Amino acid sequence: MSIDYHDFVKKSTPLKDRRIINIGDIYINAVRCLKCNETIRSKNQHDFVTCSCENISVDGGSWYLKRSGEGVMKQTYEELSENFTEIERR
Repeated sequence: MSIDYHDFVKKSTPLKDRRIINIGDIYINAVRCLKCNETIRSKNQHDFVTCSCENISVDGGSWYLKRSGEGVMKQTYEELSENFTEIERR
């Protein structure tokens, strides 16, 4: 079981506060598989999640968006990811 960073932050949490608790710039890292209609979400960095029909997988949590599987090549998934609303640049 992975810890969900949504338990600690809101979408408007400032960058400096997110960095203190090791949270990136992605608020929701998720896709919906168009084959099995399942929505999957990566909750933490290196939290690799695959839909039930194994068409698409997500990884990266709040740090990066990684998509893998047959669904990437065939474009059989819907992107649902969102960034935090407050993103500061150094």
